[in-house]
Amino acid sequence: MKNKFWIIQMPTYGMIAFVCLNLMAMYFYPGGNMNNPNQIGYYFSYNFFSDLGATMSHSGESNLVSCFLFNSSLCIVGITFGMLFYTIKNFFSDFPISSSIATILGIIGCISFIGVAFTPSNLYLDLNGDPWLHIIFAHWIFRSLSAVSIIYSILIIKTDYFEKKYAYNFIIFGLVVFIYVIYSELFLLNPREYPEYLIKHVLSQKMVVIWILLSMYIYSIGLGKYFLKINHE
Repeated sequence: MKNKFWIIQMPTYGMIAFVCLNLMAMYFYPGGNMNNPNQIGYYFSYNFFSDLGATMSHSGESNLVSCFLFNSSLCIVGITFGMLFYTIKNFFSDFPISSSIATILGIIGCISFIGVAFTPSNLYLDLNGDPWLHIIFAHWIFRSLSAVSIIYSILIIKTDYFEKKYAYNFIIFGLVVFIYVIYSELFLLNPREYPEYLIKHVLSQKMVVIWILLSMYIYSIGLGKYFLKINHE
């Protein structure tokens, strides 16, 4: 019964909570972006998700309401999908090593979601003014979940009764995240020094975060079908 909750029900609740809390956080965000402190409110194209989690907005005003809402959404996502990865660790019993590696990497990615929440982007800055700890956690979300997608794609393909379309979803997921990592780290310049790159950073980040959450939710649907199938035989 507990497995069914974490595999089938909680991912749905977690996704609804993430969307609602983020929309509320965007509404309450006072204003400003990295290169324009005079901006009023939150702009989808010029504000990072992380701006919502900062204790102060770029306009210099208190951002505690949005900070609480956004960081709560990250904690919910981290706990929800962390428990999902932990719950399914024995689903692929014919491949214990691969399954264990995927579980560990998945949980690392989910801990990184929570790590981002506890390291607001305006705190723990290095000598250049960059939130080094926040950036480390953010990068490990993408890196670990990209590796997870590859392993689970292989496990799904090799597992009987698991619909293979979910493997193809994970393959696409992994490619999208990998392309984002390469694009953002090698081709996009620092938006503080090159303001024209801000919109590219912001939109690519939002695209890949939404894709990650959507892909993990779709995966939970596939796991739910597989769970019900093997428990009815």
